[in-house]
Amino acid sequence: MIKQIALDLDGTLALENHKVSPATREALYALHHEEGVQVVIATGRRYRTTRYVIDNLGFDVYAVCNGGALVKSPDQETLHADDFHVSELALLARDIGLTIFAQRDAHHLGGADFLIDQSNNWNGSTRLHHANNQQWCETSDLTSGNERFLVCGCFGPEAELVLVEKAVHQHFPNRYNVILVPHLQTGYFYCEISQKHVDKWSGLCQIHPRYQMTHDQICTVGDQLNDMAMVQSCGHGIAMSDGHDDLKEVARFVCGPNDKDGIVDAVNYVRRINANQ
Repeated sequence: MIKQIALDLDGTLALENHKVSPATREALYALHHEEGVQVVIATGRRYRTTRYVIDNLGFDVYAVCNGGALVKSPDQETLHADDFHVSELALLARDIGLTIFAQRDAHHLGGADFLIDQSNNWNGSTRLHHANNQQWCETSDLTSGNERFLVCGCFGPEAELVLVEKAVHQHFPNRYNVILVPHLQTGYFYCEISQKHVDKWSGLCQIHPRYQMTHDQICTVGDQLNDMAMVQSCGHGIAMSDGHDDLKEVARFVCGPNDKDGIVDAVNYVRRINANQ
């Protein structure tokens, strides 16, 4: 039987302004509280903005954030944080003419959610991201290597970020994951750089032993390439119909689109599987 369903946020569960549709909310509540299937969030978001969606969902759940580097319990305690130094990546970004920002576990450590490098290469999307998050971010010299971070990345047009992806793989082979995803709030793309062993599936695997879950008892739902690891690794990978074609290709099931209660389709899939066990 499926014991857990893990949901991406942007393009999957979350609607505009972090909302969750009433039908989706009711279906997930029943699945979690009445049918015993654990609902989990698995997102590239930082924990603060993940909480906006959890609050709209209406009940507390485990949250795998920052692409798998941070795992939070339903009572908001940090269960796992996998961090690293980003100085070499900050230097590389400067050489390319871009600026990285690095995310941290501010909910646990205090201080800013993320730091933006003090370079002279801020593009329009970096300035916009800073303007929209001034109360939660700081500028810092990220080339100094004084602090460890969960994940780093940069915003910009897709063509510029492809250069970052190529440069990271060339200069640091087999050390980092680099994924480009559309940033729905700005219209730009986001280039996410994480440690090679970190992804949403690795974060979910921090939770499974607590409940003696096996991989074939897990269902995951996503829409973009940063969901690939969890959709491929679990027993029941689901892709949104308006998601990336490569993800739909490897998924066991394709549900409806994000804005048409596609998650309800995913819940019904779980129910069909469990009814046949």
